[in-house]
Order: sequence, then structure tokens, then C-alpha cells
Amino acid sequence: MQLIVTVKKLNKRNRVPAKLTDKSSIIGTVLQGFKFEGTEVKNISDPSLGKWYKDRDGYFYWGGGLMALPEPAMFPLEDLPINLPENYLLGADVSHYNSRPDWDAMIHAGISFVYIKISEGVGTPDQKAKAHAENAHANGLKTGYYHFCRPDTRNGGTLQTDAIAEANAAVIILQQLPEPALPLVLDLEDQSSWDTPLSKKDYLAWIEIFIQQIIQSTGVPPVIYSRKEYLDRKLPKDHTLGKYHLWLAAYSIRDANKLKCPVGWQDWSIWQFSEKAHIGGNAMLDLNIMKDLTVIIP
Repeated sequence: MQLIVTVKKLNKRNRVPAKLTDKSSIIGTVLQGFKFEGTEVKNISDPSLGKWYKDRDGYFYWGGGLMALPEPAMFPLEDLPINLPENYLLGADVSHYNSRPDWDAMIHAGISFVYIKISEGVGTPDQKAKAHAENAHANGLKTGYYHFCRPDTRNGGTLQTDAIAEANAAVIILQQLPEPALPLVLDLEDQSSWDTPLSKKDYLAWIEIFIQQIIQSTGVPPVIYSRKEYLDRKLPKDHTLGKYHLWLAAYSIRDANKLKCPVGWQDWSIWQFSEKAHIGGNAMLDLNIMKDLTVIIP
């Protein structure tokens, strides 16, 4: 179980003492808030000593100065979609809306990759990107970043200047973050207060310019994130974006075999199947299934 020290200082001992006043067993102290994995010591010879716990390194602590933390809630397996591909990876995505992710709970639930929002349009970096990225890396998660695209002509007055400006802004942020294990993602969707004003032809041209600028800067083709209805409505039917990995958002479908891709794609690589998962101390969390492991950067 995971334990936390609740007193200002707690002695760290090399054995359970015969008496609490026995100082010969003390080898150091730990401070309030210190956490460790411990197991209860059984068959204490003197019950008046109370409970004792042993950590993974073989050191002992008095239970009166400890509190057991609740186990992180596992995402129930029965809530996962059915017919998932063999060897799939479970992942999450976070942004500034996830102010304090419970990384331990994510790992306990089996999450192995995470996508982190880094920016939106030009001049709107995600303020939590660096902290999220450093924590994700520290916890051994395969990490990638996503940029919320705002395809229009506000930057420079043309499709080309705007798309290049957005791509360059995203790359500048990428260069300040830990090395990713996953490609950059173009988040293509609308908001309640905004949608692209571009025609289908211009929308496609903007995306293609953005992608080429990202490839030129990073050497890695990006992933496209969206929902089927949106891309079918916004793109020409004869587009050629299907050569890029697709991250598909679809929450109402619970069977992987029933997922339908937008026109132009034969298959999906990542599926965002939930936007309201509750795992441990996390608020509502987006969860994803990665079935195409070639997404991972070699």
C-alpha cells in the first residue's frame, strides 16, 4: 500500500525496536508528506508498540505517524470499448484544463502514452505544457504534443503566411520541451465561439502548407486529429490527407469494429473514445486507444 507521513518528522529504523524510546535502531528521519510503498509488519512481539510498516528497501516506520493513501481508481475494464486491436496502447491527452493531473493513477490504470496541448493559433501557448511534459517524461510515459489549428488568413493576410506562421509558432514551443516520442498533432475542429471561415479548397490548402512546414522543421509527418463529421464537411472529397495518421474522436461508439473513418482515410491510428473518464484524482480525462504503433517515432 502507499503510505504518507502525517507527523512533522518520523524516525526511519533498521528494525522494529523493543521500545519506542530505543534510539539504537534509528538510522534517519523522514519529513511530513513523505510517501512510500509499504507493507504491514506482522507478529510484533509487543502489541503496545502499535502497527509498523516496512518499505521496499527494508526500513521500518511506526504506523502512528503514517496514513494509508487510497488506491488510485482503476478505469474499469468493462468500460473499455469492445473488439480492441491486439497489442493496443492506452493513452490520455491533457491541456491547461487538467491543472493537476494524477500521473500515478494514470500509470496504475495502464496508460502508457500522453498527448499534451502546446498551443492554439499564434500567440496562445498552453501555460501548462512544460509542466505536463516534464511530469509525463518523469513518469516514463511516451509523450507527444498537439496544436489546435485556427486555419484562416489573420497572420499576414494569405493562406500561406498564416499557415506558416502557425507552424513556426508551434515549432518554437516544441524546441523548448522534452524530446517527443510521438509526432506533432494538428487538432482540426471547431469551437462554440470559432470555426474556420475558409472554403473547402482553401481549408485543404492551409492544412497542406502547415504540414509541409512541420515536416521541413521536424522531419516527422504529423498526425491529424478530428471527428468524422467535421472533416467530411470541411474537406473536399478528393483530398489526399489520408496518407497521414488519423486520430479519430468518437465517443458514442463502444465497438472498435463499428468506427467509421472520414472520407479519404482507410483506417484510424488513434481513437479518442472518452472525454469524461474518471481515474484516481483526475477530473474528467480524455482517453485514447493507439492501435497503429508505427505512430511512435523510431
